[in-house]
Amino acid sequence: MATSNRGMNPLDTLRGRYDDVETVCPACGYDDADGKWTGETDGAEVRYEHACPSCGHVAVRRITIGR
Repeated sequence: MATSNRGMNPLDTLRGRYDDVETVCPACGYDDADGKWTGETDGAEVRYEHACPSCGHVAVRRITIGR
């Protein structure tokens, strides 16, 4: 399915991909298809997190921003 990323920056686009693709908890297998990842940055690293509503496991993805 094609979607428009117009107006979104690359970090928002990646978070949207995590929302769409990474929905199954690696700890318990729960599929949180409606769940959302949160993202924050300190300027050197972007950190995305998703807490499983079933078991509480927090999945983390980190991306280092090169300068």
